Amino acid sequence: MIALNIVDVRDFMSKMLVHNTFDKFYLCEASVETFTSFQFGGPLHKSYYSASEQEALGDRTLTLWQEMKPFAYELIRGKKLPLSFKFVFALSHENLTWLLEHNHTGIDPSNVSGLFLNVRYENKKVTCVTGTSFKTFIMDKSLEHLWDDTALKFMKQNQIGVEVC
Repeated sequence: MIALNIVDVRDFMSKMLVHNTFDKFYLCEASVETFTSFQFGGPLHKSYYSASEQEALGDRTLTLWQEMKPFAYELIRGKKLPLSFKFVFALSHENLTWLLEHNHTGIDPSNVSGLFLNVRYENKKVTCVTGTSFKTFIMDKSLEHLWDDTALKFMKQNQIGVEVC
């Protein structure tokens, strides 16, 4: 787990809310504090969808950020900044599997609950914290370090300036 302070908050917010930088991440949960509290994201309600739409969703159980981004944008944009917000993003199962295989970790993807990026805005600062979760206890920290490195590379590739805390 690493914590990253975002250097340019305005640029980061644009990349998160306007551009497609985070679109392929799943949104596990979100909360935005303005004049009141808003909470959204998380599990898909498959019963909302038609049979053909359910088939297109496949095994996906979480919403994609690209699906939720317009709602978050509406809550955050405006003349007044939110008091705070928190978004918990997760790497898709496909990308998780690719990351494990591409890096020859020997870790079975079915043993991994998720690789997370927690984004928190408070006191006009944005902090991102990485997280890993396994379904069983594992002493090996190689995936945690791999995810930390991958998150740093993601920030660099997307020209997001960070300082490691």
